[in-house]
Amino acid sequence: MIRLDRFVPMLMAALLLLAPPRGDAVILISSADPAFNTTEPTGSLAGSGWQYEAAFGPFLATAIGPHHFLTAQHLGTPATVFHYQGATYTIIGSFDDPGSDLRIFEVAETLPSFAPLYSRNDETGRDIVVIGRGTQRGDPVYVNNALAGWQWGTPDAVERWGQSQVTQLNGMFLYATFNQNGNPNEADLSSGDSGGAVFINDSGTWKIAGINYSVDGPFATVAGGPTFYATLFDMRGLFDSTLGRVVTGSAPVPSGFYAVRTSMGLSWIRSIIAPALNEISTQAQVGTSNVVKASFVIQGDPAQTKRVLVRGLGPSLQVNGVPLTGRLTDPAIDLYDGNGALVATNDNWNGTARRRRRPPPNITPNPIQATGFAPTDASEAALIATLPPGSYTAVLRGAKRKTAGVGVLDVRDLDDAVDGPTLKTASAVAAVGAGTSVLMATVTAYSSSGRLLLRAIGPELLNQGVTGALSDPTLDVYDARGALVASNDNWRSAPNSADIQNTGLVPGDDRDAAILFTPAPGSYTVIVRGANGTTGTCLLEADLLP
Repeated sequence: MIRLDRFVPMLMAALLLLAPPRGDAVILISSADPAFNTTEPTGSLAGSGWQYEAAFGPFLATAIGPHHFLTAQHLGTPATVFHYQGATYTIIGSFDDPGSDLRIFEVAETLPSFAPLYSRNDETGRDIVVIGRGTQRGDPVYVNNALAGWQWGTPDAVERWGQSQVTQLNGMFLYATFNQNGNPNEADLSSGDSGGAVFINDSGTWKIAGINYSVDGPFATVAGGPTFYATLFDMRGLFDSTLGRVVTGSAPVPSGFYAVRTSMGLSWIRSIIAPALNEISTQAQVGTSNVVKASFVIQGDPAQTKRVLVRGLGPSLQVNGVPLTGRLTDPAIDLYDGNGALVATNDNWNGTARRRRRPPPNITPNPIQATGFAPTDASEAALIATLPPGSYTAVLRGAKRKTAGVGVLDVRDLDDAVDGPTLKTASAVAAVGAGTSVLMATVTAYSSSGRLLLRAIGPELLNQGVTGALSDPTLDVYDARGALVASNDNWRSAPNSADIQNTGLVPGDDRDAAILFTPAPGSYTVIVRGANGTTGTCLLEADLLP
């Protein structure tokens, strides 16, 4: 198992991966043949990521979008082009993840195919395929006359693949070890493998789960002695410079490699390659005669679809760990298409109001559970809909319209695809009352350069003949840390009102509120109130713009 103290000096090993003037390939436990695993895997490993790897100078990068490759920051920019599937692609820009070693390069041309992204946080224990351009297997390493592994060998500029298993996760890294009794093509990394990719089979689809970053070591036969790098299925008896001591144990202690997890950088990755809204979640008062609505527009190829999760929450709502007073005790949800036809409806998300800690034996778990966003109370509502591009409206109400209280209506994009339909527009309609009875929404945006336009529409609704609309809305936007991003009462008073007007989405009344800003990838809390104690129905709209 990897220990936390190994992550502290890992940069030294990462830098050494850059040392050779040429890039080369992964080291295998089963063969020292330089030609072994130098062609695309077949059989059960067919399609396991080889087809997505591009030559990037002496290193590798992985195609992850129509115009984007993913690799490691610490490689720098060793080339101005990528060589991918027999063609050359010209770099026109790059983006660095501020929280990890990931770097995305943008190319001018359109890629013919690209790897899907692994998004879940369950990598531990999963088998992986790893691809790199490290060294050949070198001289054997003996400890007490027993073979323990091999030193890094001759660089040969050849791409190879191997297998391993994720042993442990630590923050942004996954860690895989070189086990003597591991996979048939058990492998470890060496100099030149940085920037290559790790792939996981996710229900039949191989997805990129990491970018090669670093390795254990260096090692020495005694403390203070000359150091060397090696791939070891048993480090016992050797001095590990990372640990600062001789490795001991009652069982073999294999060395391993580290890769930066794509799941930890997913928001940042998507903000670069596929800007979109990911979620709008609205908390407001639900009555026996009024509901909360959330509308959204799916844009894209009519032949493709998008999976959307809609949730209606109430019983589980809390404030500082205390159940929210006046919460909606039995929410229900409905989903309608742009023509007003009912697409789906749900009252209790798991089919029964009876609380259950886990599904009974031999029963397939509800697919909503598999999303990781299942409601925590059996009386709450949820549904998954697979929808073609178009306009849709979700409605939160009290079950049988007999219950009232504060509820949350949540609409969430479940897809990881970067070339499919996207959510670019979402809105919510709810009653805004006095005091704490506000319309509160969470908007999650995957965007690094796009602008987010938020509008609170009330007076415009009055002008359109809507009875009971909010006559003077105000807007406040907070980031995920709770810091105020911006406030507005009347949109013309905004410091960038000219920019708002130039969007072509200007509110229809000067008393409506609007905020336009460039969001960092993440979630924002939006609060709509009535100025001077005014109350009424308000429309909150969120549009992600170029």
